[in-house]
Amino acid sequence: MRRLFITIIAIAALTAASAQGIIRPKTSGAAVKKKPATTVRHKKPQRTPSPKERFDMDAHRKRLVNKLLGDMVYVKGGTFTAGCDTVRFNKERAREITLDGYYICKYELSMALWDAFMKDNWWDGDYEYYTKNPMGKDYAKCNISCKEIQTFLERLNAYCGQEFRLPTEAEWEYAAIEGKLKAPYRFSGSNNANEVAVYKDNLEGEEKKSYHMGCKKPNGLGLYDMSGGLAEMCYDPYNTYSPDRPVTPNGKKDYKCPPGEHTHVIKGGHYQSLEHELYPWARGLWISDGYGAWYVTIRLVATEIRK
Repeated sequence: MRRLFITIIAIAALTAASAQGIIRPKTSGAAVKKKPATTVRHKKPQRTPSPKERFDMDAHRKRLVNKLLGDMVYVKGGTFTAGCDTVRFNKERAREITLDGYYICKYELSMALWDAFMKDNWWDGDYEYYTKNPMGKDYAKCNISCKEIQTFLERLNAYCGQEFRLPTEAEWEYAAIEGKLKAPYRFSGSNNANEVAVYKDNLEGEEKKSYHMGCKKPNGLGLYDMSGGLAEMCYDPYNTYSPDRPVTPNGKKDYKCPPGEHTHVIKGGHYQSLEHELYPWARGLWISDGYGAWYVTIRLVATEIRK
């Protein structure tokens, strides 16, 4: 009896406590508001910029243009005999030409300078095939069309405030024979082609490729690869000599390829040339049909260099 009484009192006490909110009934999990879990934020590792992102193109262009300006050699004007009457191959008849002074680059156009102004340039057609030259920045740039040369000169001149252009055939030949020094050599800088030229007889392998500029002896003006290496395109269209042909371009537009012309004089021979094609007076034909040629490059000249 006593046990029953105690049980009744305990039940009554629990009922009263529940009514006063001292003991809360269990609720379902969905109704319970859980404290949001603390999100642990890990710092993302800092991404290393790619070489392209770290590269300062403007500073790179300035370095290359400063190098170009330092490589320009002044050729004092004078009168010389251009062409030759005593050989049979690829030449103009001898004639006297008088030139004013001008500047010419020690080296042919480099891959590095070309890429600095033209790497983003894409033309219609099989660009990859016709402009491929994987050798390196200190190699001469080949496989460039007349249209691309025009664009390159326009961009380069707009950037540096100079008026670089193509040489005329007379200017090129005069520099090859060392200007007023009138060097009595068969090739530009020597009577021995092996000393000054990369050409067919000393080329290792028959693969069509470019070569490292300046790897042979320069001529008396300090110009490299005026014989052999890559042939160099001139301003002049390929035709016979005429007294009316300009020997020095005049005006800002004349550094471009002559409008409407599809053939151009190339000088100096190239690495697949025979010896007689390396003579300063020898000339070749390049048909500029919209694409470049694996054996043709350019050398920059300027009538004056602005300080």
